[in-house]
Amino acid sequence: MIIREIKIKNYSIHRDTKVELSPLTVFVGPNGGGKSALFEALLNFSVISRGNIRQVFNRFPFSFRATLHRGAVNPARINFTVEMAEKADSVESLSYHIEYAQNGTNEDYPEFTIFNERLIKNPGHQNLFDRTDPPEQLNGLLEDDRAYFSAVRQAQISNHKLQLDPLVEHCADKISKFNRFRLEPATLGLPSRLPEAPSGNRSASVPRIGYAGDDLASTLYYMQESSAPELNIIKERIREIEPNFLDFEFNTVGNDRIGFSLVFSDARRSISAPRLSSGILTFIGLVVLVASPNRPTLMMIEEPENGLTPQAIHAFYKTLKALAENPDPTKRSQILISSHSPFVICEAWNGEDRNFIHQVKVVSAKSQVKKFSEVIKEQGIHLSKGEDGKRTHLSLKNAEEIMSGRFA
Repeated sequence: MIIREIKIKNYSIHRDTKVELSPLTVFVGPNGGGKSALFEALLNFSVISRGNIRQVFNRFPFSFRATLHRGAVNPARINFTVEMAEKADSVESLSYHIEYAQNGTNEDYPEFTIFNERLIKNPGHQNLFDRTDPPEQLNGLLEDDRAYFSAVRQAQISNHKLQLDPLVEHCADKISKFNRFRLEPATLGLPSRLPEAPSGNRSASVPRIGYAGDDLASTLYYMQESSAPELNIIKERIREIEPNFLDFEFNTVGNDRIGFSLVFSDARRSISAPRLSSGILTFIGLVVLVASPNRPTLMMIEEPENGLTPQAIHAFYKTLKALAENPDPTKRSQILISSHSPFVICEAWNGEDRNFIHQVKVVSAKSQVKKFSEVIKEQGIHLSKGEDGKRTHLSLKNAEEIMSGRFA
């Protein structure tokens, strides 16, 4: 599944944001501009599409009222309008709108109501669902704070048979698998749970990396034990920045933990994960994250460049592109990354397609998302000549100056 476009209203700094998403989308901009809030909004949409809205919010500073945009006017509601499809080039698509808010002022036991919700299938503008007139087959599944996709997901889990459009069933399953990552070297190097032995049903118990990098050792170990072909890709990427790398080595820690080491062809021989440099650990975590078979449908990766050399950034970005553009649609994931790195901007810009880069910054107390190509044009950035002789090449110096705000 792919999200083609999302409109966000009244969520955090996003008063009224509309952004087109590609198979690979890069967000750049200053701190506090709204990049993380955009990822949080997508996670909010994912969670309310698989559970009750009350499960999303907690006490201040994670309450609904703390999340609501400060400039929201009554009725103060959070809105999402999302266009989604099975593949980037699919003719059929779904347009989904939801609008919800908290009832009253009770912060200890908050209650929520979905006021507007509808689902349209295109082409043809076919009305598949409207909350004002819900179909009888959803009786007992919909609630005041349980959205349509959440009801469908609950039916899927409980094997409750519904007569639904196949695209709706596909999207209901995939929306529930969005995830966000900000990898931390200290977490990546820790031993993690010893996974179950591979079985015939490979997807049933496959571990995967968590938000900060937990379960990296489990993921690598399982891939080795199951002879996952993706492990060879991971090893190739590591050798691009560390030619002396040979293989992974694993050791149990206690009764239920597994750790890993890197084996080298030189005098280093074997180095355990906690003794590796932060940069190497981060790079391994990122490559495993995007190359492992059990990855989320939509991955949001924050500042992947932290601690990486330009060479490592290049190798990682190449891995991202290969995943987003895999010829086999079943092996793709949609990837969104946020970055402050001019190296990442140059890697993204200096290719055949560059229309997937967006600048995110605050203007008049609300986040503004704008195509990076428009920013370059508005600020009169003088691009250098590329291999085709056209002035399309973005230099590292220009990228640094744009990120520093010098041309703004």
